[in-house]
Amino acid sequence: MKSRYRQLLITLLIAILAICMLMAFGLGAVVGKYRPALAKPYSDWALALVLPLRQVNCDVDDVTRCGVAKADRPAVSCKPFTASNPRNAILFTFGQSNSANFGETRYTATQNVVNFNMHDGKCYPSADPLLGADGDGGSVWGRLGDQLIASGAFEGVLIIPFGIGGTALHEWTTGGRLHPRVKYAAQQLNRAGIVPTHVLWHQGEDDARAGTAGSDYIRMFAALVQALRDYGINAPVFPAIASICGDLGSETIRSAQRALPEHIAGVHPGADTDSLSDMRDRFDYCHFSERGLQAHAQRWKEVILSFEQGRQ
Repeated sequence: MKSRYRQLLITLLIAILAICMLMAFGLGAVVGKYRPALAKPYSDWALALVLPLRQVNCDVDDVTRCGVAKADRPAVSCKPFTASNPRNAILFTFGQSNSANFGETRYTATQNVVNFNMHDGKCYPSADPLLGADGDGGSVWGRLGDQLIASGAFEGVLIIPFGIGGTALHEWTTGGRLHPRVKYAAQQLNRAGIVPTHVLWHQGEDDARAGTAGSDYIRMFAALVQALRDYGINAPVFPAIASICGDLGSETIRSAQRALPEHIAGVHPGADTDSLSDMRDRFDYCHFSERGLQAHAQRWKEVILSFEQGRQ
């Protein structure tokens, strides 16, 4: 009799495990491709059990030390990017994980794409994980650099990445715990004699999850842009349309991001990466797969080239 009860218990536990796996993976995949309203609440519930366990990778006293700091490759000269050259793109890039090194696959740039390391103020060949940002996977920015050069619009691209995964806008704006990273990166560029040509911001997923009001997002972003100007970074700013991470995102945040150019001088529409919602583009329905990283880079390329053509 005991053996029979034990067998029933094991069968029940296996059935429960199978249901949990189906909810976490099977329905999650269905949501990613077809987005049926019935499946979404269950897949969101399963993902919510996992995503909050993700560690914020900047939990140290001195936030200027966060991210990948030490290079495993020789430095190269920053000098080509210190002179004003319209054929160079100098990209000041930050935000949360999809602006950092959380992509599925690493990438080494094949063109004249260089990575400025905010930690030591030196330049290095662009290879993932990029120096300055956190995470140990792939990044969109080296791919973007290669695409910009291949387009013929630029002959060199310098990337200044310092995004931190799992962060909200209030942490980056004036008074936030990560704001010193913004100021420090600007100071390091000033010491090196490098002037950014484009500011690329990719963030919004954490604010979508937190339910941040659209008016608050606009207000905080305006303060962040003003701080950039105060630090001598006068380049045009391009905020992405980005709110998807483990769910279908937030129309409130997307609407606020679309409205930023209307409310803040010097701000222009960025890449719409929420449009990359297919599971084939996001290996964990948050961070980008190889296919997603290439499409992500393509969207940024189109944004930058369109802007450059518009001001010629």
